[in-house]
Parts: sequence; structure tokens; C-alpha cells
Amino acid sequence: MDDILKFFGVMMSIALAGGGAYAVIALISVWVKRMERRGAAQDPALEEELLRLRDRVHQLEGAEERMAELEERLDFAERMLTQARDARLGAGEER
Repeated sequence: MDDILKFFGVMMSIALAGGGAYAVIALISVWVKRMERRGAAQDPALEEELLRLRDRVHQLEGAEERMAELEERLDFAERMLTQARDARLGAGEER
């Protein structure tokens, strides 16, 4: 009977230590997140930089779309020039 009580006591100690460690880690995580939010909110230069970078990303996304459209137009112009050249060469060979 003493062995069972000792075993139960050891297992409870391990469970309490694990639960306590988990609770401490969770509380530290919440505290760190709260401190990060406070630091970000108190630094207007950081907020301004973040807004500027978001605007720049938006501009670059628009530039990618324009670049794709220009590539399509260039491909079309190259095909038209090739067809015109082939038509001229074909007409010249018949004479």
C-alpha cells in the first residue's frame, strides 16, 4: 500500500510540475505578445514605415499586371511583324 501511495505521489508531482510549466509558458507568451503590441502602437515612425511599405507592395502588384499586359502586346506585335515579313517573302518568291 505504501508503494502505491508513493507512486501516486510521484505521478501527481510530475503532473503538477508539467501543468505549472505549461501555465508559466502560456502566461509568458501572452505577456510577450502584449508588450509587442504596446511597442508597435507607441512607435509612430514604425507605423508610418509599415503603411509606406504596404503602399509600395500595392504599387508593385499593379506594375506586375502592367508588365504582363505589355508582354502580351509585344508578343502580338512580334507575331504580326513575322506574318507581314513572311507574306512579303512569299509574294516575292512567286514573281
